[in-house]
Amino acid sequence: MALSPEQMAARDGKITASFLPYLMAGDSDRIMREWMRLVEHPDYAPEDLSDAWPVQFGSYIETFALDWHERHTGCALTRRGEVVTHPRLPHVACTLDAWRAGDNAVIDCKALSAYRKLDEACAFYLPQMVVQRGCVSADAAALLVVHGGAEPKEFPLTIPADYAATVWARIDEFWQCVLDLTPPVVMAPIAAPVPAIVEYDMSTSNQWAVEAAAWLEHRGAAKRFAAAEKELKSLIPQDGKRAFGFGVEATRDKAGRLSLKEARA
Repeated sequence: MALSPEQMAARDGKITASFLPYLMAGDSDRIMREWMRLVEHPDYAPEDLSDAWPVQFGSYIETFALDWHERHTGCALTRRGEVVTHPRLPHVACTLDAWRAGDNAVIDCKALSAYRKLDEACAFYLPQMVVQRGCVSADAAALLVVHGGAEPKEFPLTIPADYAATVWARIDEFWQCVLDLTPPVVMAPIAAPVPAIVEYDMSTSNQWAVEAAAWLEHRGAAKRFAAAEKELKSLIPQDGKRAFGFGVEATRDKAGRLSLKEARA
């Protein structure tokens, strides 16, 4: 949705969540433009997106997609368009597409081209959701994706703690450039973990067929192998350094761990 004057005012002077994918990607042009906005540089001019079809279509479809998802899940999606400032970082804010009380989740709606890979898109927008989750103190985050005009589908996002820490560290680095009135140096891209969200039907893969048959054939033997190994080790007294017999040899290392191998003839 296009931002209202009230929303623009609430976001003024703050790093916003929607900027984070570009900050983490090391997008020099966008990073410099955002720095110029925040320091009120005289040469700053807002980017004109009025003729950008993906942006305008995303804005148009957002309300309909959220309403559709709300109706079909029976879960209210509220706080739409609310600008939320981080509880501890007054220079960081987000504009919510939606929040769901049932699981305390922030949800952002994205309209993606049919040619864009879903896992790559989810990884790209992950830092945006890190900030949204932090601003709202949410427990969960998800993207509601309209993929090539298909019915909206929700993709819950897993946010590793170490990656979230990296996002906040980069925000601190960028904000220091704002405070110092120093143009940011080139920032190397930091890749987000690619989420496991895609299901693959492997029924047309010959290699999968071969390996699946082997796995099914031998899984019973593997379980029996593991049970026999455990039982053999249990038969060796604690003071046993080496045990052997019937083609099997067991040895104990200095740490007390036992290992089995086929005995030499």
